[in-house]
Amino acid sequence: MTDTSRFAAAVRGYRDEIAAAMQISDDNLSATGLGEKQRAAVAAARARLLAAVPPLPQGGKSRDEVLASLSASSTAEIARMQHEQTKVRALLDAGRPLGQIIADADPLRALAVADLVETLPQVLESQHGADIVAEVRGLVFERLADLGVESVAKVRDVEQQNAPVIAWHRAMTEMAAGSDASIAAWQDVYRADAAGYEKVREGFDGHVYEWARRFDLALS
Repeated sequence: MTDTSRFAAAVRGYRDEIAAAMQISDDNLSATGLGEKQRAAVAAARARLLAAVPPLPQGGKSRDEVLASLSASSTAEIARMQHEQTKVRALLDAGRPLGQIIADADPLRALAVADLVETLPQVLESQHGADIVAEVRGLVFERLADLGVESVAKVRDVEQQNAPVIAWHRAMTEMAAGSDASIAAWQDVYRADAAGYEKVREGFDGHVYEWARRFDLALS
């Protein structure tokens, strides 16, 4: 069994370092000098977090890669995909929940949903559109695996065998790239390593990550 305690410890340490950077003060420095000092502290914290990110298992494709490999390519396949997308839109307009459409879908319809989801009004109008897309594509992936699509089933097998490492890799990588990891990433961690998730989210202070996000925006 994978020991995930070091991943949770690295994330908590990162959060503490960002909180310390937020509190840096020095009366001998100008505003520019203080900002540079904070920037250096944040960069060092992110470098340490990245160094602690577990490597992904070798030889396996990502979900995005395998879904992309199944996308329509020929003229005939694209036409069939567009026809299925028209049906999906009609079902949505009639009030059918998207989750139910996916649960009942054959492989073609499931892939049509994965391709279509980014342009749905409820996604375009939402502040959490990226999370919705990730969730829907996750449902599509699971449906394809359940239907026995070989390339998808192989990826799921690798994921199940290495779930904690894959989940922590995603969450830690996302954190080091900005503020907090996405909701979808933390959901993956919770499913794969509930104890580690609780260690990290105990005493969670979103203000730390929000400060890091705003700090990055101010520097851009």
